[in-house]
Amino acid sequence: MDTSLGQLIAEGRTAEVYALDEDRVIKLFYDWCPSPWIQQEIEIANFIASMPIPSPKALKSIEIKGRQGIIYERVNGPSMLKLSTARPWMLFHFARQLAELHTEIHKNKVNGLPSQRNALAGVIQQLKSLSPDIKASVLKLLDELPDGNTLCHFDFHPDQVLITNNGPVIIDWMTAQQGHPHSDVARTCIILKFGQVPYGSWAMRRIINMWRGIFYQTYIRHYLVLNPGVSKEKIINWMIPVAAGRLDEAIPDECEPILRFIQSYLLIQ
Repeated sequence: MDTSLGQLIAEGRTAEVYALDEDRVIKLFYDWCPSPWIQQEIEIANFIASMPIPSPKALKSIEIKGRQGIIYERVNGPSMLKLSTARPWMLFHFARQLAELHTEIHKNKVNGLPSQRNALAGVIQQLKSLSPDIKASVLKLLDELPDGNTLCHFDFHPDQVLITNNGPVIIDWMTAQQGHPHSDVARTCIILKFGQVPYGSWAMRRIINMWRGIFYQTYIRHYLVLNPGVSKEKIINWMIPVAAGRLDEAIPDECEPILRFIQSYLLIQ
């Protein structure tokens, strides 16, 4: 099988995606990415492929020049993030579409995926960036929040949706877990509020920072309309432990705003 790398299609925090041919791409992970993460992504990708969710199939794992990779079927289309930047007049449409896709994901009940609650609690317990008092308060809040067995992407944002001629396709299921849908929405809210784009020009990142607030507000408003049993207060309660978990990723320019967000919430309780 020819695995010579073609054009660089996309890049993220854990990997780069290269074209192989018209039907295949390879997601090539950076050297620091642990092997268990990659194996977990393969298993989850195969699991998701059996569900009624538009997502690319994982074909096989491979190693190239000492880097581990996964060959996926190729999905042709720009990401929702890139289209939102290039076509700002469609911002509201894409924000509502993201909420609609999230709602479809949350219609699926699963068993056998990692527990979102257990994973989040484990991460928060090991955090060194939170004081003992704040950590205890966040863990207490997490313990009081409801659990569930809903499919959660847990890294769902505009760069994880490819817009194709046949409709949107959801990618990068490495972080998929089972848990409560409110936690998954909270994770998307944290990313939309604080997330930093790891690639692109200075101008592109500046444009994204200008529209992120509008996108966030439109997304959450539409999700609440589609899910009338959900309130913004319930989502905000989940945003605190989810934001604390995000601190473990130690992403530059995110940590201080996230810490202030957590502290502000706890001060008014």
